[in-house]
Amino acid sequence: MKPVQDKQPQKLSYEELNQACAEMSQQIQQQNKYIQQLHKQMQEMNFMLQNKRMDYLFRVVELSRTEGYYKFNSDFVTICIKEIQESLTIPEQEEKKEETPKEN
Repeated sequence: MKPVQDKQPQKLSYEELNQACAEMSQQIQQQNKYIQQLHKQMQEMNFMLQNKRMDYLFRVVELSRTEGYYKFNSDFVTICIKEIQESLTIPEQEEKKEETPKEN
């Protein structure tokens, strides 16, 4: 039997390591750019979905007030109206209050 010799991995030179790091850095930059594109697409899709949801909410309210049409449950309509109001209300910015030291 021959003695099994462990093969040592070949050590890379400084230039080879530097080249490998540069390639990895470039790959990371490409992946980050791709992730940013996906994030932007996701934001656009969420915006479109929110708009479509608002269309449906308004449609529920509109149809609930139409005579001779199937009436939605009044609790459901109330929930829809509340959601529309919350979506259309611009939140007020809280004023920064100066903290006053408490007297002991």
